Amino acid sequence: MKKFLFFSLLIFIFLPFTSKACYTIVAGKKATADGSVLFAHNEDDWGIQLMNFWNVPRQHFKPGAVVTLVRGGTLPQVSETWAFSWIQDVHQEFSDLYMNEWGVTIASNACGSRITDPETTDGGIGYMLRRIVAQRARTAREGVKIAGQLLDKFGYAVGPKGGRTLVIADKNEAWLLDILPGKYWIAERVPDDAVVLQPNIYVIRKVDFNDTVNFIFSKKDIRQYAISKGWYNPKKDKVFDFSYIFSEFRARHFKERGFDTRQWRGQQLLSGKTVSAKEAKKSGLPFSVIPDRKLTPADLMQVLRDHYEGTPYDMTRDKKANPNNGSERTICTLSTQVSVVAQLRSNLPKEIGPVLWLSFGRPDVNTYVPFYPVAAQIPACYHFVPGNGNWQVSLQHQLKPLPGTFTYQPDKAFWIFNDLENISGIRYFETIGMIQKVWKAKEKEAFAWQPAIEKSALTLYKTNPKKAILFLQNYSNSLATDALKASKKLLVKVKSQVYR
Repeated sequence: MKKFLFFSLLIFIFLPFTSKACYTIVAGKKATADGSVLFAHNEDDWGIQLMNFWNVPRQHFKPGAVVTLVRGGTLPQVSETWAFSWIQDVHQEFSDLYMNEWGVTIASNACGSRITDPETTDGGIGYMLRRIVAQRARTAREGVKIAGQLLDKFGYAVGPKGGRTLVIADKNEAWLLDILPGKYWIAERVPDDAVVLQPNIYVIRKVDFNDTVNFIFSKKDIRQYAISKGWYNPKKDKVFDFSYIFSEFRARHFKERGFDTRQWRGQQLLSGKTVSAKEAKKSGLPFSVIPDRKLTPADLMQVLRDHYEGTPYDMTRDKKANPNNGSERTICTLSTQVSVVAQLRSNLPKEIGPVLWLSFGRPDVNTYVPFYPVAAQIPACYHFVPGNGNWQVSLQHQLKPLPGTFTYQPDKAFWIFNDLENISGIRYFETIGMIQKVWKAKEKEAFAWQPAIEKSALTLYKTNPKKAILFLQNYSNSLATDALKASKKLLVKVKSQVYR
């Protein structure tokens, strides 16, 4: 029986699906309890995966150095790049997440588009786009402009009918950069008092081409492009609705409901308001909503763990099934590989202000651990390259992994947390209560200690910044180590229930 369950589970986990889908939340600084910009993301990818967590220091380059893109294009390298934390999804071109030393944080969501004739130069830009932003941008707005210039020059190499939204945030503001295949794109600033829920569709709606404070546009005229395709008539259409002009809506149930269910659910949870399918079919969902309370990292974590509980689409009603694998595509889902909440604050030094709350694996079964990325010397168990390679080797083999890259490593964080979610998933409702009780207590303790920890770090920072960095590093790593130990203990208990 155990052998059958084990091999069934392996087939279930590693079936080589090609679909990719993610989910992002971003809240403006006036919408949060502590004045931070909050950025949250579930990275969802099917198939055999390995997530690594690296800290990359500043790099220096000689005059004449160049960046070579995956498809052969080149551009001049800058003399110095910023340090950044890098959550690497090995063998994936469009899935990595970055937070640099200035708190500029970047993730993305695949979006379907109507574009079938993308224009690219030198094959276009793909993998390196967000990495270059992390290396060079000190603000989110600067990041949008850097990305935009690269897209204008090379075009986006995602292929026909593809597309993507980059979400770029810093300690003061956040932007959504909606990218069509090729050289057309548009970016909109998130209102300071609002929150945006970004699933796998474009969510930018009404575009004001005269507003250069809240919008940034591609060099190529996107409005004229839409006119040439017959998708927009300025004499007839009241507004330039980016999403409804360019989207190919692929989300399940979209046509019958008039909304992407994950966007709808996130807006419901954070605004306290429910839009009916009848209303949505008339006008769709808004770009952003005003939350009904000042948001905290814990609020966003709860959304990232959601399975539509208490709604007509609730996947937790069947107590014999795993809600991550139901008939509805939930926010927390079977393919969620990593989950993060970035807390980006402007009232603290950059060594203390940005916090990356990281859950390796699916967040309903795993816990969020706070890392201070500028201070972090990431524990060795949080990354793996065959032959004990470093981040440079891992980058070199990003799209051509070394033999043995995906071999099970029982002492590595990614596999430890995945063991817990995979085994518990066999009897989800018999084990989830015990698991969540442990993680809830640890997260509550981490939130309670955060003010005191940061106060001590700030005191140290005023006289000895290096000691402050070491203090935060030791704190984060102690919590990370404790979470791994707790996960192993939980796994023993879960196995005793699953295989009894």
